[in-house]
Amino acid sequence: MPQPKAETTGLSRQLGPVAMMFTGLSIIGSGWLFAALYTAQLAGPAGILSWVIGGIVTLAIALVYAELGGMLPVGGALARIPYFAFGPLGGFMAGWLCWAAFVATAPLEVIAVLEYASNYLPWLSVNIEGERVLTFEGVLVAIALMALFTVINLLGVKYFARANTAITFWKLLVPVVAAILLIVYGFRWENFTEFDGFAPYGATGVMSAVSSGGIMFAFYGFRSVVDMAGEARNPRRDVPLSIIGTVVFCIIFYILLQIAFIGAIPVAHLDNGWAGITETAPGGPFAAFAAILGLQWLAILLYADAIVSPAGTGLSFVASTARVNYSMAKAGQIPSIFQRLNRYHVPGWSLVFNFLIGIVVVLPLPGWNELVEFISTAAVLSFAFGPVALLVMRRQEPTRFRPVRLPMVTTFATIAFVLVGFVVYWTGWQTNWKIMLVAMAGLLILAVTRRMKGGSKEPLQLRASAWIWPYYAGLAIMSYVGNYGGGLGLISDGWDMLILTVFSLVIFRLAIRLRLESEVVDRLMESGRAELESAERAGA
Repeated sequence: MPQPKAETTGLSRQLGPVAMMFTGLSIIGSGWLFAALYTAQLAGPAGILSWVIGGIVTLAIALVYAELGGMLPVGGALARIPYFAFGPLGGFMAGWLCWAAFVATAPLEVIAVLEYASNYLPWLSVNIEGERVLTFEGVLVAIALMALFTVINLLGVKYFARANTAITFWKLLVPVVAAILLIVYGFRWENFTEFDGFAPYGATGVMSAVSSGGIMFAFYGFRSVVDMAGEARNPRRDVPLSIIGTVVFCIIFYILLQIAFIGAIPVAHLDNGWAGITETAPGGPFAAFAAILGLQWLAILLYADAIVSPAGTGLSFVASTARVNYSMAKAGQIPSIFQRLNRYHVPGWSLVFNFLIGIVVVLPLPGWNELVEFISTAAVLSFAFGPVALLVMRRQEPTRFRPVRLPMVTTFATIAFVLVGFVVYWTGWQTNWKIMLVAMAGLLILAVTRRMKGGSKEPLQLRASAWIWPYYAGLAIMSYVGNYGGGLGLISDGWDMLILTVFSLVIFRLAIRLRLESEVVDRLMESGRAELESAERAGA
């Protein structure tokens, strides 16, 4: 590893508009291989509506971060912006949940790569009670692959951008070609109405698929654009455009894939209903359908893409996760070593630390969809800080330049905040109790860090963060008594959403009322002054 040195010139701004856009689109990895299948199992043909709902939720949140990211284009902005808006405690909670989601994503994608590769190299994994688990040799290969991703990132953002852009172009092209050819050669409109109709599992199935079908996991790649904002050549232009462009492209991309998947399923595969369909080929269901239709060359491409796509996503999230560490260290929330940059102006110690954590994650764990539920919910819950931060910054920093300025901002931010609560609730109790436990464990990390030599002595600003705890508690209670993912089902459908809406509105108003004073916000933003001045010069 190149020797790290104290930060002098900061992160290097070398990412152009294409590289920024492809950083967001790099999330298209194992998600496209699995999400259409799991969504169809949960919602049937109405899974198309699940993608529309997930897309609307994500676009609402993304527009919030388009304004925030353009206004404050700093490294690891998803953790840093809440720090500016709520103080050290609120900033840490947002960053901690973000990091928990990110640090598990790259290893998850590596596992997906090796599980597919084990169809050709069977010594990589073993089947235990219906679950693929890496062998000892498979774990060693996984570690080597994560080490490769880490080394590419250690060599600087320029090398990361080149590798990521090439891989992302490939993994966008193959699924689009596959979807179009499946529609042309094997499409059955009857699949949308037969087999218990368009929505065999009703509204509950549609909503469950948004959180548990991998939909939110497939959409949340725009976060990488926000976190890499500190390395954009022209951040005030490219960050908002890349955020919005990533989400709009993914909405169209995934709806096309879901339509192709539903229409291409052979009748024989639906004998046990939508919930009974399973993966039927080493390269996933799309490859199976291509082979059935006699498109062997397409099946071969899909077999290869089943390895390339997750690898590209893993590479991107190694980069994004390190920027979250960097931003939290800049705010004094974790040890300062994580903000130190190597000679290539990347946070080297953060990359190495996350690589070590990744070694733990690749050990035998639950299946893909269970891990995706955890990652997606942790990421979405951290989104709750964005709409509140948007209004706080509008009121406390009204004169700061904003390349994107949302109209009807109070209404827009309120809706985005309510939608975050919906998605967390739809995930269900069996996942949410783990998320809440991880969130609380983060407080111990913060307490230890602040007592260390060199730890931040900035006041935690407890008042500005006081809304977080009733919010988490309320979501946990709603999940426990609700109708999704192991909930007790004590509240009837419809009433649960009404109660959750009212609860979210109350918390949102409370969060705005408890906002920091303008002079406190100004003092906290001093930690990002150099990066913000760099962004202004880059956009001049």
